[in-house]
Formats: sequence, C-alpha cells, structure tokens
Amino acid sequence: MNLSDTMMVAAPASLPVPASYAEKAMASLMQLHGELMDEKERRVELFRRLMEKEQAIAELKMYVKLLEERAGLSTKAPEPSSEPRVAAEPRTAPSTPHHQMPPVPPRVGQRPEGWKVW
Repeated sequence: MNLSDTMMVAAPASLPVPASYAEKAMASLMQLHGELMDEKERRVELFRRLMEKEQAIAELKMYVKLLEERAGLSTKAPEPSSEPRVAAEPRTAPSTPHHQMPPVPPRVGQRPEGWKVW
C-alpha cells in the first residue's frame, strides 16, 4: 500500500484538485500571510513608538518634579495618579560642596535596549 492508496482509503469521496487551482489557492494564501506579517510589523512598530513616548513623558515628569523640589516650588502633596509609575532614578551630575551642578536632562529620543526592543 503506497501513499496514494492511503489517501484514497482515508477520503474515498474526495476528488483530486486541479494543479492550477491549487497553485492559485496557495498564491492567495501566501499573499494573505505576507499582508498579515506586514500588519503585525506595523503594529509592533507603533506600539514600540508609543512606549518610547510614554517613557520620555515619564522621564520629563520626574525631571520637572526634581527641579520643582530643588527650587522649593513643590508645596502641595503629590496627587495620586491613575498612570503607572515608572521606577526611574533621576540622573544628576556630581556636585561639589561650593557649586551645585544642575541635573542632567533625561534621555529623550534614544532607542531602548534589551527587552524593550521588539
């Protein structure tokens, strides 16, 4: 018993599909698959850009808060926000006892590394 006999036993009522029809169906399937992969790449890129922008906003908010605290402008208690907090340490330049350097601005526009890169 060869492979064609096995196929006939498994599906006795099936008829062979014409080669031209099978080729067209496969070409259509491959085109749909290509379009699906392009859409997936586009969505991943949009999500990556959104995450970069949200990270930049969170860093800028932390920077503003740090500057307000240094200037003594932050007199009210912080309001609870519905946004998730980003655990980021504000980066500051080293200071000397007589001269305090302003903080280094947060990194904006740099590509993330590691797991953030999709």
